[in-house]
Amino acid sequence: MVEMKTQDKLLLHARRQFWAKGYSNVSLRQIASAAGVDVALISRHFGGKLGLFKATLEGAFDVFETPPANETELVDTFVRIFAETPRTGSEPSAVTMLLTNSYDEEVGSLIRELYDRQFQQSLRDLLDPERAALFAAVVFGFSVVEKSLRVDGIAPPSSDKYKSQLKYLLDAARNKPHQR
Repeated sequence: MVEMKTQDKLLLHARRQFWAKGYSNVSLRQIASAAGVDVALISRHFGGKLGLFKATLEGAFDVFETPPANETELVDTFVRIFAETPRTGSEPSAVTMLLTNSYDEEVGSLIRELYDRQFQQSLRDLLDPERAALFAAVVFGFSVVEKSLRVDGIAPPSSDKYKSQLKYLLDAARNKPHQR
């Protein structure tokens, strides 16, 4: 068995704790203890708590291997991602990280800016700002309803019905809303 590098151990445990509990609710001592290393190594490798947190965000919003070419491909990509994403494991998701950190006084603005630049802009490249916002609301709302609230009526992940439910909502979000 190959021993993990100190930097990799710190990133693993920082991601688990920062993303699940929130930046302000986690101390560097907790992360160092979980990683089994001296707390001073965090400053050595990452320059401090904020540097370590920023390092955990690398790739957090990399949803697309290649950006979708059109709206249909956008919907199909998200249906595939949701249907194929494993539902087990100890790694918190990017959705969990957003929910626990986007309102944090110290890192909230960083999270929101990074989210907008790396994720929401990809949606605005294909959809107008209003439809991009509705599309994101469906993506994150569906994730919360399925994973956190576990609302009855959502079909089991990877089933055809689950894919159909999500596709219906995403198609509705990308269509021009009715004007009142």
